[in-house]
Amino acid sequence: MKKQYHVISAKNFGYESVLGDETYDYFVFLADEFNEYEAMSTFAEITKETLKANNHWYSYTAYEYRGASNNGGDYGKQYYEIIYNGLFDEDNIPFIP
Repeated sequence: MKKQYHVISAKNFGYESVLGDETYDYFVFLADEFNEYEAMSTFAEITKETLKANNHWYSYTAYEYRGASNNGGDYGKQYYEIIYNGLFDEDNIPFIP
């Protein structure tokens, strides 16, 4: 029987035109060990602020990875957005080289 994996893409901070192929980091979670909720829960919502040109601070929500490095990322790395891409068979995982 084929293994199945939950796949999550996490958008890095920065402009896509500058990031190029580094726009997203991808995370895979073995379905035998994680359900969708548990996989998504490895990212914690955090509040950040940015100073705009009008000299006012604005809050926004970002996400911090708090899972194991063997799932694809560095603990504590922060992301602009996270997307649950779905459950995939091991021979059909998108985005993974």
